[in-house]
Amino acid sequence: MALQKFSWLSIIIIFLAGCQSEAAPIPPDGMVLLPADGENDPALFVDETEVSYAQFAAFVDATGYVTEAEEYGWSGVFIFDSLAWLPIDSASWKYPEGPAQAAAGPNEPVVHISFKDATAYAKWSGKRLPTEEEWIRAASNNGKYLLFPWGEIETPNGEYLGNWWQGPFPQYDEVLDGFNGRANIKSFPPTELGIYEIGGNVWEWTTTLSNGQYVIRGGSFLCSNSYCSGFKLNQKQ
Repeated sequence: MALQKFSWLSIIIIFLAGCQSEAAPIPPDGMVLLPADGENDPALFVDETEVSYAQFAAFVDATGYVTEAEEYGWSGVFIFDSLAWLPIDSASWKYPEGPAQAAAGPNEPVVHISFKDATAYAKWSGKRLPTEEEWIRAASNNGKYLLFPWGEIETPNGEYLGNWWQGPFPQYDEVLDGFNGRANIKSFPPTELGIYEIGGNVWEWTTTLSNGQYVIRGGSFLCSNSYCSGFKLNQKQ
């Protein structure tokens, strides 16, 4: 059985601002404005954080939704002792490493979320998932940066502005960014647009298809300069 791509996938949601007035529209609570960029790129509202466990739990409580990982009864988890992705029974958004390990905290980004799950949450929220192009617009500050969401230097003034793997993956993580695993939302400074953790921490879904699969962007805490490098704007899975 192929390993399902549920692990470490979270979502950042956007929807059309739909405002043609000269005055800048006011973003809904928890969202930021991505200004229009020419005639072909309209203004958008963007979630300021990855979707948290608490936000997804509110959706489940309201709808009774069951994620695909829960339906299957397992999901893929990176096991550091084995240095490999392994199928873990009952791993899900509630117990990211499996029920034998700690439950997810309310401010952690929700993970083990399939594209179907993400789409259902977005619809319930009155929003939608971004296209890959829209995600790049948001992550690059409307095209201002080409390398990282925070600028052209990986660690400006020696400061880590995202959560990724420092060191040779998967042998050891030097944890120079302060997190040996997922970071709570708003653990790092926001981008100029006000978006948190769009580079690193956990992957984000898009609605763009490539080779029959939906594209994910942003990288995760398991990305390093020697493996996947998804926290960089010019790299993806």
